[in-house]
Amino acid sequence: MTEGEGLTFVLVHGAFQTGTVWEKTASRLRRDGHTVHTPTLAGHGPAEPMTLAHADAVASLTAYLHDHELSDVVLVGHSIGGAYIAQAAEEAPARIKRLVFLSAFIPTAGHALADEFPPPDAAFFDLADPGRGFLLPFPVIRERACNDMDSAAAAAVYADMSPIPVRYFTDKLNLGTFDELVESGRLKTSYINPLSDYALPPGEYAAFPRFALRLGQLARILQIPGSHYVMLSRPAELADTLVAAGRD
Repeated sequence: MTEGEGLTFVLVHGAFQTGTVWEKTASRLRRDGHTVHTPTLAGHGPAEPMTLAHADAVASLTAYLHDHELSDVVLVGHSIGGAYIAQAAEEAPARIKRLVFLSAFIPTAGHALADEFPPPDAAFFDLADPGRGFLLPFPVIRERACNDMDSAAAAAVYADMSPIPVRYFTDKLNLGTFDELVESGRLKTSYINPLSDYALPPGEYAAFPRFALRLGQLARILQIPGSHYVMLSRPAELADTLVAAGRD
């Protein structure tokens, strides 16, 4: 990429949200000359079926890349979107320029996302009704993921959330091909860590550096101010950091 040349971003939301969560950040990126896609994956949003498997969300992402004939993509995954983009890269590696993980889960091959949570949090999934889907309680979102926002802003974030299928957290994920692509250097990766992100509490189960370390020695690691929903609280700073994460 030459200086000033635009990147093509596909921004993938996390749990409970839709592509609209990226609007502020996407607007800044487009203003700066980049092409930006913000798909909403299957199982996310009001009135979506709660019977879907984790693979259905991934299939909707790979279909989006194919249907829009995208290539040389900087594929960004937020939170559990990290698992979605890792699996999409397994299926369509030729379309990917770089994967960027933002506050993102990178599960160990053979594990479910639920296995990556502290035991008290993982207990939520045992209590969830599969027919109604799963949504974290507001106090968890407010105190651990919206901790740099005032109460009104945190309530607005939560009001836009919807349950997602329980299986998105409990299905075991085979990421062996992803690991091989990273280890061989065929897939370039970056990890962005907002410094006030405590969606997973400090200690053994903290997201950073635990997940970034799974990307190997050549992962590009960047840190910025902000909490888990940094795309809402600091969209301009995040946009600039996404460019730094995605460029050559």
